[in-house]
Amino acid sequence: RDTMVKAVELEAVLKHELPSWDGSKADLEGFTFFCKYDTRHNRMRFIIPVMRINDVPRNFLARVLEANFHTALDARYAVNNGILWSAFIHPLDSLTKSDAQAGIHQVIRLAKTTGSTFTSSNLVFVGATDSAAVNNNQSRLTTQEVQDKFGKEEPSNQADDVPDHFCDPLTFEVMQDPVVTPSGHTFDRVSIEQHIRLWGTNPFTRNSLKTSELVPNRALADAIEEELKKRKQ
Repeated sequence: RDTMVKAVELEAVLKHELPSWDGSKADLEGFTFFCKYDTRHNRMRFIIPVMRINDVPRNFLARVLEANFHTALDARYAVNNGILWSAFIHPLDSLTKSDAQAGIHQVIRLAKTTGSTFTSSNLVFVGATDSAAVNNNQSRLTTQEVQDKFGKEEPSNQADDVPDHFCDPLTFEVMQDPVVTPSGHTFDRVSIEQHIRLWGTNPFTRNSLKTSELVPNRALADAIEEELKKRKQ
């Protein structure tokens, strides 16, 4: 019961802090903010996909790990499915209103300062190697700017700059097996089935969703396959 009450309170905080909150996500300047919570397992998380990492140099990722130790504070960087994320994770039943408010703003700031100060607040733990940089101009770097600043890795085998509708909206990776939900949203089968196992809902509508309701999007699968074949030629 406590987690159900906390979930209702969390939704109220999200609506207050994020004017564009639609029940599953909020569109911010250059970013999309997501909140996921599970009342049965007493967990919640705020997450923002920051950038693809397939072409990001290793020393940039080393700097990200350093930030998790010194400057990221309650928000943290994480990597999943080729994406660098800004994340805040907390037990749901002990989450206070101030915790949620701080988590929202730290996740947003950490995403925005990636590539510059890598910080989620003005506080920097003692021992940070570049604490003076915290007061510098805080702007988000593009992948190209990251490569220019930190060096460039060898090109990956993954296709870049494919049309947005070829990419899964949860992982931002090119879909291997696109499927359509009853609401008309398309996802890669692996990512949406994982989401259904965790939450049992459509991540965009929050309506109940079962894996048996997923229908293969064969036209899109063929289009993706054709596009990737062209890029290999």
